[in-house]
Amino acid sequence: TAVASKAVILDSNKDYTGFRNITLTGELDAGSLDVSGDIDVDGTANLDVVDIDGAVDMASTLAVTGVVTANAGVVVDNITIDGTTIALSSGNLTLDVAGNINLDADGGSISLKDGGASFGTLFKSSNNLIIYSTISDGDIKFQGNDGGSDITALTLDMSNGGFATFNKGIQLGGNLVR
Repeated sequence: TAVASKAVILDSNKDYTGFRNITLTGELDAGSLDVSGDIDVDGTANLDVVDIDGAVDMASTLAVTGVVTANAGVVVDNITIDGTTIALSSGNLTLDVAGNINLDADGGSISLKDGGASFGTLFKSSNNLIIYSTISDGDIKFQGNDGGSDITALTLDMSNGGFATFNKGIQLGGNLVR
């Protein structure tokens, strides 16, 4: 039996409905395409611009070779990046790099805070590094580990004008003072 082939010639000025399946062997050239339903692409879809109004569910890895712009922020696990803030909703944050970690503040000041309240500042004044305790009468302590025991080697008492208390002693001009 011979299978009849039926060619359909479409008028570009008319709308067509009622087709169950359309198979194209060439290229579809359309000014716009409105699909109400699912699109299943076997192969590669090369799209110049995509405007998605709803959610995207992706079952594979998204590989982007250009810039990703997210004007409403980005959420990765429990880290949110939005504007000038990186926020972690729970736990500790670890910065682990193969090289060095550089803090570069063009304002010359690095604030140390706990729960939004400042307790210290590191800043540059002329050619000097300033370590500043922002808590009224809050001491500055230098602590370390001495043979397995935690010690305070030096305390600068801010309630007493910065009076220095050394744990063991100091050496001045080669002379040991205890």
